[in-house]
Amino acid sequence: MAGQSRTTTSTAPLSGVRFVGLRFRLETRGLHRPVPVEVAALTHHGPGDHVAWRAHAPIEPPAPDGAPPAPITVPVPPAAPGSLAAALTDIERHVTRDLPHAIIGLPPFAEKTLVREQRAYCPLLASCVVLDVLTLAAIVTPTATPQSFDTRLQHLGLRPPLERAVTWDAYALAHLFHTTVAKGIATGRWSTLDDLIRVAGSSPPPVEPEFMPALDVQESLFD
Repeated sequence: MAGQSRTTTSTAPLSGVRFVGLRFRLETRGLHRPVPVEVAALTHHGPGDHVAWRAHAPIEPPAPDGAPPAPITVPVPPAAPGSLAAALTDIERHVTRDLPHAIIGLPPFAEKTLVREQRAYCPLLASCVVLDVLTLAAIVTPTATPQSFDTRLQHLGLRPPLERAVTWDAYALAHLFHTTVAKGIATGRWSTLDDLIRVAGSSPPPVEPEFMPALDVQESLFD
């Protein structure tokens, strides 16, 4: 679909890509898998330090003993206030068709899973390729043993605050990513989004057409 292909255009030069730093704060509740209780996101346009937008929202997870959510159908019901769907809907408003986007995660399993499950509320975001920043960092700055996120940050002079917030993590994630990408550009390792995808990326399954936003007339003329 046109909206999806634009979001995941892989041959775009890095200067034309918006990179979405996405971080969830997860909590383990009982025997269930960790649930998101907070999300933060920010986007840089290209490999520089200019922040295009920021988003932050607390999330009220469903009760552990509640009924499993019903499959989402069309028309998509409104997102409940304070829910994960509502938080991702807010982030989705910043994702535009006319620029390729990519999500950066650490590692990106939680981001990929949660965004995929809520794709009816964030179809453009769910259509983005996902990049693993630690894999990229290991390529441009290899070490004898794998290094954690915090260790990589310490090498950049960043130390987590005593009260660590998900907004700080999103900022630190973006800073590590752009520092890493800049080194790779300087050494000729990559110059396009496709280069990053080959070494540290994954493409999502297609989002169902019924969840994708409709193209306007002007847009459809050029597809």
